[in-house]
Amino acid sequence: MPETQWLLEHVPSYAAWYRFGLFWRFADGLLRTLRKDPEWPYPERAMNRHNDRHREQMTEYLLEQLDGRPDLVDTCLPDYPPYGKRILIDNDWYKTLRRDDVALVTEGVASVDGHTLVATDGTRREFDVVILATGFESGKLLHPIEIVGRSGTTLAETWADDDPRAYLGMTVPDYPNLFCMYGPNTNLGHGGSVMFQAECQSRYITDCLRQMIESGVTAIECRRDVHDDYNARVDAEHEQLVWTHPGMSTWYRNARGRVFSVMPWRLVDYWRMTHDADLTDFKLS
Repeated sequence: MPETQWLLEHVPSYAAWYRFGLFWRFADGLLRTLRKDPEWPYPERAMNRHNDRHREQMTEYLLEQLDGRPDLVDTCLPDYPPYGKRILIDNDWYKTLRRDDVALVTEGVASVDGHTLVATDGTRREFDVVILATGFESGKLLHPIEIVGRSGTTLAETWADDDPRAYLGMTVPDYPNLFCMYGPNTNLGHGGSVMFQAECQSRYITDCLRQMIESGVTAIECRRDVHDDYNARVDAEHEQLVWTHPGMSTWYRNARGRVFSVMPWRLVDYWRMTHDADLTDFKLS
């Protein structure tokens, strides 16, 4: 908006205030609305009354965009709580679905037979072009790089192919001096900034290096008990949040149902956790 742009250009410190407002409303302030309320009577559709209000607002928009097309409403309206999956800004997708030359097919593709797509319900449709947009193997972090630890075990083996874990999302026992940027459980599912995460992590890694140089340490390796305790706390926190809701499938979880991607903490919590490196969390050599 022109008014906001003027404030950003002319009012000292307004940019920092504006940034804080965005972070609070769409990240830290939002996270509390994604927690399970054991007293909430409609757990299948929302996590709590605040989360249900989000659902009402989003549903109102969907019904407005698909007015007169109850068939599309039935297939487009999610039956799981808001923020359980990544929320995107509508880029006229609903309007596109209303076009006469567009049909929304929700069945999966069973096979391709020449120029015919065969759906899982047996329906056959002729096609000219097929766009393969099946995603990627999000659980295989650092794949296909082969990283071997002190014990001779590869990181892929340690992470069981799709179950990556790391202390603060950055460092793993048996792999000294290895730091991951944007590693396990540091993705943001409720809002925030990848740049903010990168700043926290780069500061933490830099502080580790500074202390190593000043202390004459050549290698640091995360302690197993520190690593395991941190990940136990991550899992326990996720048990209270929307991303473990059983009413949906999501790439945030691995084949065993564990949330490996998104972070359960507020941004300010992660900032505190990573602001100053504590080398007592490591074995030094």
